[in-house]
Amino acid sequence: MPEVRKEPGCPIPPKQQPYEIAFEMGFDALLARMPSAEKLEALGATPESGVIKVLVLNRRVLVDTRDREVYVEGRAGARRAWALLVLHYLRAEDVSPDAREVSIGHFADCRGYLTVFGNRIIGRFLATVGRSPERFIELSEQLGGTRLSGPGTSYRFDVLPRVPITIIRHEGDEELGPGANVIYRADIERLLPPEDRVVIAELLLDALSGKPIEEQVEGQL
Repeated sequence: MPEVRKEPGCPIPPKQQPYEIAFEMGFDALLARMPSAEKLEALGATPESGVIKVLVLNRRVLVDTRDREVYVEGRAGARRAWALLVLHYLRAEDVSPDAREVSIGHFADCRGYLTVFGNRIIGRFLATVGRSPERFIELSEQLGGTRLSGPGTSYRFDVLPRVPITIIRHEGDEELGPGANVIYRADIERLLPPEDRVVIAELLLDALSGKPIEEQVEGQL
């Protein structure tokens, strides 16, 4: 790698922090157009004294609109990826329901992500938390998923109040190895932007793997 030479009088620019920039932009957008009480109710969120409360995987997340911060219950800061997801969710314009069950390919604006989705979500799931039905069951139960009947091993997770995600693991046979599907409610198209529909599945896999929603504090394992 060639040496980077600093020209006289030209300071090296600070390292970019895209999550922090997106977080501040997300808060700016939310505060510029705060959702009405009716819209918050439709989203399953509760306003209370400058704080908006949202359940995330059965954990209460608090959006503090005065301090411009997002906390998990107990006042631990939420990981920035989760915080951004919540901020974007609260900014949904159209909250009308559509309970149809669809895959990621249903959304025209997500079709450019299909290869990425196959690698980062399906491939990762089968290589890690879903490498066996027993492991998938164990981790899903620990996270509070709801077991569904039907072919394969299927669990639904209430990631956000209006955003359930179902993961189905198929065992495969002698010719085909195990497979998996991720099922959304169709109205996620109105509630989250395209990239977030991929990110939310990634974050669910993080949670199944044991990665916490909140930031790890110094000295914490």
